[in-house]
Amino acid sequence: MSSLTYPAAALGLALVTWAASSASRRNRHDINAYPPGPSGLPLLGNVYQIDGMAPWMTFTEWKDTYGDVVYCRQLGTELVILSSEEAARDLLDKRSSNYSDRMHMAMMEPYGFKYNTVFILHDDIWRLHRRIAHHSLREHHVNMFRPTQLRFSDVLLENLAANPDKYHDHFQRFSGSVVLSATFDHDVVDNDDLLTRVVTDTTSLTNRLTSPGNTVLMNFLPILQYVPTWVPGGWRNAAAARKKTERMLNLPFELLNAKIVSGMAGHSIALDALEGLEETNKVDNFEEVVKGACMTLYAAGEETVFLSNARRDHLTDIDFKTASTMMVFLLAMCRNPDAQRRAQQEIDAVIGADRLPDYNDRGLLPYVEAVYREVLRWYPVAPLGIPHASTNDDVYGDWFIPKGSTIIANVWAMSHNPAKYPEPSAFKPERFLDAHGQLTDDNVSYIWGFGRRICPGRHFATNSVWIAIVRMLAAFRFEFQSEFERAGADVKWINSITSVPAPFPCRIVQRQNTTHDL
Repeated sequence: MSSLTYPAAALGLALVTWAASSASRRNRHDINAYPPGPSGLPLLGNVYQIDGMAPWMTFTEWKDTYGDVVYCRQLGTELVILSSEEAARDLLDKRSSNYSDRMHMAMMEPYGFKYNTVFILHDDIWRLHRRIAHHSLREHHVNMFRPTQLRFSDVLLENLAANPDKYHDHFQRFSGSVVLSATFDHDVVDNDDLLTRVVTDTTSLTNRLTSPGNTVLMNFLPILQYVPTWVPGGWRNAAAARKKTERMLNLPFELLNAKIVSGMAGHSIALDALEGLEETNKVDNFEEVVKGACMTLYAAGEETVFLSNARRDHLTDIDFKTASTMMVFLLAMCRNPDAQRRAQQEIDAVIGADRLPDYNDRGLLPYVEAVYREVLRWYPVAPLGIPHASTNDDVYGDWFIPKGSTIIANVWAMSHNPAKYPEPSAFKPERFLDAHGQLTDDNVSYIWGFGRRICPGRHFATNSVWIAIVRMLAAFRFEFQSEFERAGADVKWINSITSVPAPFPCRIVQRQNTTHDL
């Protein structure tokens, strides 16, 4: 069979499938119309109208034209975009029984994603994954991990003081350390830690593969999974990707089992699940389920703070080392020295210069808390979250939402809603404070997702990021390097399923009025 036969056959099959599904859709809604949206082309739909690097920007522009709920198509996939908190909560929260599934992914089995809680369908295995996560990551239960987070925040500060130019490496080590220690009782001893490299390498590839655009493309042309690794687009090769996924799934358990055998295993989420859940002897391959749930936790947990890959050759490749919340914080402080100064003044006034902040101080630092919330709002690192899918046909208001639609919560539009956040592009922590300087009720909870698919590790992640932010503010001053600032301080962004600033030239200088020992 010639090299052109496979793509031609796939395209022919896609055309037939599109025609059949279009006829089916016409028969499924006799009264209600689809939500408003841009007109598109047959088969292609609206794919050519969407910014492939930042689709949330296109969707937010569509909100201004069509409203909070928009319908469009991409290569036969039906999308419903929710660009307001109200619409997202109406469907994803209040009707969660119909909107907790995930979109069909041709990549699930070939790429080894069937183990990943984020992508598996809304079924009994997913419920068990969630039970494992909630068992250890309940809001108050996660406080047991605070000593670990404090310990590694000390290491973070020491590393920043010793070698500030390598701040992205130090962020990586901090995030990897707290997550891997909590999940598998694994200590990251240096930046070349084997497990950290396996996790970051695989997570970076997974983000690229599961970006909304690539998912739609792979569903449309699943033959792309066979592209050889040595040709352009070879990163889609399923066999190579599956090896990485299975390595990330199995390696941490191999290390944990070695500790168990030697009697050296400490407390961890994985061990807690294996020993503490009643399903242990009731579910086939329960250990495999625990592996998948824990793999998701440490991959997602590390991503919450920092994403990394060993390749650093050019910024246009999303495999470049990237960062998320801590990088956004650093950028915000460099761009907004007044906010940085005010946060440090609050820390100095409440805590003094003789010790570092800890979790007991959180309620005493409302402006620092406002900075943290504004970091989450200003540049949400998952601007579209992870898409949901509708299990059955539904009607919302006057609109028909077809079964199997991909439902996207446009977090970017929510966090940049000018009616709620005037001057949304500006970094203004005071928007979270009332006239008396006290925190408002807005805790930007929408950035963690909605309904049954809300991030189960959000309380753990919040503790990690907050302690890192408050201690860095107490210890250091942040500013752009003068030459970079004179040139306009144009920071590059790395976009896939996440959107984060690439490392940029900055100065991290220890504050002179502090006496605590770093």
